[in-house]
Amino acid sequence: MMIIDKMKILDHLTIQEKYLVDYIINNQEDILKKNINELAKLSYTSSATISRLCKKLGFNGYKEFKYQYAAEYSHLLELKNDFKIEPFSSESSIDDALNKIELLHKRAIEYTKSLLDRQVIERIYQLIKNAKYIEIYGTGINFSLAEIYSLNFEEEGVISKAYNSLNPMHLQYLKQRKPNDTVCIYLTHTGQNKEMLKIAKDIRKFHAKSIVICDHKKREICKYCDETIVIMTTQNTTELSNAVYIASLQYVFNIFTSLKLISNYSYLEETTKAVDKFKMGE
Repeated sequence: MMIIDKMKILDHLTIQEKYLVDYIINNQEDILKKNINELAKLSYTSSATISRLCKKLGFNGYKEFKYQYAAEYSHLLELKNDFKIEPFSSESSIDDALNKIELLHKRAIEYTKSLLDRQVIERIYQLIKNAKYIEIYGTGINFSLAEIYSLNFEEEGVISKAYNSLNPMHLQYLKQRKPNDTVCIYLTHTGQNKEMLKIAKDIRKFHAKSIVICDHKKREICKYCDETIVIMTTQNTTELSNAVYIASLQYVFNIFTSLKLISNYSYLEETTKAVDKFKMGE
């Protein structure tokens, strides 16, 4: 996850640290040009505040923070420039469609990858590895996507199903399972879907493990989930918001199904051999 994105989700900051974070987010280029004392003066904080924030972000000090930030800045600028311009207009051509859709998918994946936290992925790997059931919840277009992703999980040797609601009988089934047996994944474009929030609250009572995939780590639904994955989203139809969202979501689910493939590899290898023999009539 990039430094800027880490700063946006930091908790338990002092008032001075919040001032500093706000200044950096709104004046991102300044970090490249200023030493610690100059940044303290511009942000109306202190060098001690800057040092504390750097440590909360996992750095030994401002020098190490600035070095890493400089390495990320050019990539961040490139991504922002790609997404701040609408991909098409009334003057666009067939060649624009061919080239820009490829770029859109590439940038959506790159940006989503930049938001991923390695430690979170490692924890999710353990959840998926131990899961006997993977349930994917969504409404509208997310339910249609959930059906596709559940089939992909089935291919990797785990029982998986898509849901667009939750009934009392299914809650009882969850109650009878062991906590690590089930992983529930919630899909919500904005993170504010009321139906998904209610489902997450209800399932939380029965201690099933859960992951939410949405646009921001501080959505209310995140409080009721074990892990949160933030992906690239846009809101404007002319920016092909659904295409960006689906490209980002597909990338994340490809990672998830790959993790299940890795953990189930020996079983799947033997199963594939048995299927091949059956097809050959042996």
